[in-house]
Amino acid sequence: MLSTIALYTLVPLAAALLSGGIAAVRAPGPRLTSGLQHFAAGVVFAATAIELIPAVLERSPWVAVAGFAAGIAVMFTFRHVGARIERGRAARGALGVPVGLIVATGIDFLVDGVILGAGFSTEAQVGVLLTVALAVEYLFVGLSLSASIAGTLPTFVVALLPAVLAVLTIGGALGGAVLLGGASPALLAGVLAFGAVAFMYLATEELLVEAHESGETSVGSVGFFVGFLVYLVLSELIS
Repeated sequence: MLSTIALYTLVPLAAALLSGGIAAVRAPGPRLTSGLQHFAAGVVFAATAIELIPAVLERSPWVAVAGFAAGIAVMFTFRHVGARIERGRAARGALGVPVGLIVATGIDFLVDGVILGAGFSTEAQVGVLLTVALAVEYLFVGLSLSASIAGTLPTFVVALLPAVLAVLTIGGALGGAVLLGGASPALLAGVLAFGAVAFMYLATEELLVEAHESGETSVGSVGFFVGFLVYLVLSELIS
């Protein structure tokens, strides 16, 4: 099981590496970036609605409520801390490397890994579909991260940083699988509910916010629904 999970984690790792390479060579323009971020947000929302939430409700709804509440508290605490770091750097005139964004992305990737491990512990199909969602997520989150540090750090750092952070996903996935391999349905429900919040936070507070800042277009907005539809079709084909 662990070797299988490790193999699947290489997919989002490769996506993160690809994103850094693209940004290092030539980052996409604002409108294309907006459309791609909408698409990624649609995939992430679909993974939450189709895989995580049903798996949670089938096991222990009340534990899921607690896990969801914990996820809200943790994710918005991270947001608050990251915002304070960036404000402090701005006040000191240190407007170069976005340390807060890098730290938040690393934490997000680690949490994603734990959720992936929990997904495989729940059902192999859930793990496979979450892998697809993470690959799309890492491609566009990594692209945004690399684009934000381009010009402030060496090119090789711009290219490799998303992949380096994605290594945290491998550790999180293997750790999650070990710790949750024999977990009760209630505990799995709580972890998956926490993961649902992490996924939705990423889509609403990062991908869609950045997409709207890049430039809102009707074509870009359609990308959200196309992403949701693509994941839905993949879910039906794999099942």
